[in-house]
Amino acid sequence: MTALSEATATPEAVARRAWRRTAVIVTIGVVLGAVGGSLFARQDSALETTLAIVGIAAGVGGLLGTLSMLTTTLRRSSDMQAPIDGLSRFGRKTLAQAIASGTPIEPTDSDLARRAFALARLRAAYQPVALGQFLLLYVGIAGPQIPNLFDDDSFVAGLSRIICGALLVVAAAMSPVILRQTRAARRYVQAATEAAARQP
Repeated sequence: MTALSEATATPEAVARRAWRRTAVIVTIGVVLGAVGGSLFARQDSALETTLAIVGIAAGVGGLLGTLSMLTTTLRRSSDMQAPIDGLSRFGRKTLAQAIASGTPIEPTDSDLARRAFALARLRAAYQPVALGQFLLLYVGIAGPQIPNLFDDDSFVAGLSRIICGALLVVAAAMSPVILRQTRAARRYVQAATEAAARQP
């Protein structure tokens, strides 16, 4: 896809392409990581070898998937900023509160209402992409730690468990927040669309 065609695509279409592209890239990364791990990660036992292969596959797939998502989030960062450019602190707070509550700004054809709709639509499309990017990054970081979780060296095993535990805690805390914000943005888009349709 050319930069021009992506620039004119809807946020929903861009997000769908990002997910499809990333799914393919992650699959390729996992396969390559598994093959590479089976060739070079020979350990003393079958369990250790399996853990090493799984860790390498997760690491490669996660990091490649992160880079795939990153290409979309970086290109779309200016789009996310556009609806709030030039707004006062009060205006930004008004947009945030309206989207969070799912209550469309009236009148629906005002500049503030158009900005709120645009921002909610962008959030609904791109926040899941950003969440996927960070979760894949966490998988990419945690992957190489998997073989060390049961290492005979207590320091190595302890450090790996701390890293994996910290990543799990952050992911568990962050995911519901982003998903809740995404649902709120989708509700706002639907409510604003219905409100606009009722206008004479």
